[in-house]
Amino acid sequence: MLTKEELSKITKQAIGTLHYTYIVGKVSSQNSFAIQLYDAISEELVANSFIYEGDKPGRFTIDFVPERSNKTDREVLRDINSQLYDYFDEQLEPKYYIKLLNTEYGYLAKVEGTDTWSVTSLKIAKMSNQKVAFTAGEISEIANSDLCANLNPMDLWHAAEEVEED
Repeated sequence: MLTKEELSKITKQAIGTLHYTYIVGKVSSQNSFAIQLYDAISEELVANSFIYEGDKPGRFTIDFVPERSNKTDREVLRDINSQLYDYFDEQLEPKYYIKLLNTEYGYLAKVEGTDTWSVTSLKIAKMSNQKVAFTAGEISEIANSDLCANLNPMDLWHAAEEVEED
């Protein structure tokens, strides 16, 4: 799910070293955000951007309302737009559960925001905000990390099963 922090990161990265400032805020509905982009020197509004993330993966709307249009403005807006599409595209990547044991309690889980791993059930992991669905890139990183130092990286892939629902 898109957050103010994620939008701030995307906008800041798109601006880079150019002379722009921005404000990111939530709009009326739960999944709606707005980005206001300003020229840092003249403090003139460059564009209003409205982003609505639908309730199903892959459903989103991005509307840019340019208040002015010069080459640099268009480049920054294109970069923000491109990064937003990359973000939403990443949400559609297939995800996998990694089942290490042949029991209901055999799934690899990671405590969000930490380096703590456990093997637990999917239900317990979801109730306690542990991450149990991993993308292909994340599985490759896990396989090559210290956590799996004694395993063949392919062993993790053999244990992976695609998530049917999330």
